[in-house]
Amino acid sequence: MKNTTSFDDLPEIVVEISKKLDLLLSDRITQVKDEDNLMTMEDLRDYLPENPARQTVYAWVNDRKVPYEKYGRRLYFRKSDIDKWLSNGRQVL
Repeated sequence: MKNTTSFDDLPEIVVEISKKLDLLLSDRITQVKDEDNLMTMEDLRDYLPENPARQTVYAWVNDRKVPYEKYGRRLYFRKSDIDKWLSNGRQVL
């Protein structure tokens, strides 16, 4: 038996689909932000337990001791990579 939909039912169906899609996307976006957001230099310094000096973090970057990403001239640190780095005893990844 086929489930037929009339033209008059379409607006309600579209609204229902839109609500479900918004819910799915908002859950995924929240999950991605929590797991994998990018931190600036200041965010990283605040996040690390010893609150290292800016020069210390630059030295780590220069020696490739800390995982980082560079976009243009700016440095960013992916939270998930920093968490792995911390859990591995700050060994180079």
